[in-house]
Amino acid sequence: MEALLSKITHGYNYFMVESRDSRNSGLPLINSSWQVPAILAIYLLTVLKIGPRFMENRKAYDLKNVIWSYNLFQIVANGALFLAEFYLIGIRTNFNYVCQPVDFSPTKTGYEELYMTYAYFLIKIVELTDTLFFVLRKKQSHVTFLHVYHHSIMLTMSYLAVLFVPGGHIYLLGLWNTLVHVVLYQFYNLQLFQSPWAARFKSLLPKMQLAQFVHLAYHFGRPAILGIDCGFPMVWHWIGFGQAFFILIMSLNIYINSFMQKSKKQA
Repeated sequence: MEALLSKITHGYNYFMVESRDSRNSGLPLINSSWQVPAILAIYLLTVLKIGPRFMENRKAYDLKNVIWSYNLFQIVANGALFLAEFYLIGIRTNFNYVCQPVDFSPTKTGYEELYMTYAYFLIKIVELTDTLFFVLRKKQSHVTFLHVYHHSIMLTMSYLAVLFVPGGHIYLLGLWNTLVHVVLYQFYNLQLFQSPWAARFKSLLPKMQLAQFVHLAYHFGRPAILGIDCGFPMVWHWIGFGQAFFILIMSLNIYINSFMQKSKKQA
């Protein structure tokens, strides 16, 4: 038993202490190994158990103004991060779209990558609020497996990215995701006030999301399958490919089912 505990402790120290990027040790929520898992656990308990029980005998909350302000924040935050990432990629003439290593150096360029990844991680924490709004408005049917899984895995992956691969090949994931979220939250605000423009955004969003996952599956899958080594950890190529492919299949399934139901109604 003592030997087993020693191996577990050694493995944990190697993975979470020795293998991590030491530059991020002072960043809030990154400087401790328990805070993010605790946030994730509280999120899951709240939206799946505590929240629904709390709302069971209560009327739905009117959060229209709160949600509008929240959506506006997300549009600005994601838009700013998209423009910053787009600019940083644009000025780097040596950026390799096939396989890009992480710059772990204590230089301006290295810290730019780290802080961009950290900002993306913080946005993923704030995005957990989406699900809480569903619960408080008694729209528990919107709290689907894909919705909860997506928020949970994006928070987990962005946290691990800050720890181990802050930048490099994952840059395009952040670029795609922030752009899609600008459109997504703009759609939410238009829908909130029943704008006729909401329908146009609603038809655009699935196409953007599918294009995002197809490209990211290719972006991570090509170096993974072909074994292209640029210094970016191969395991992260496979993780990126696996997640993009899984979400793509799930999204396609929803898109096809929605299209078929719409066709049946029109018939």
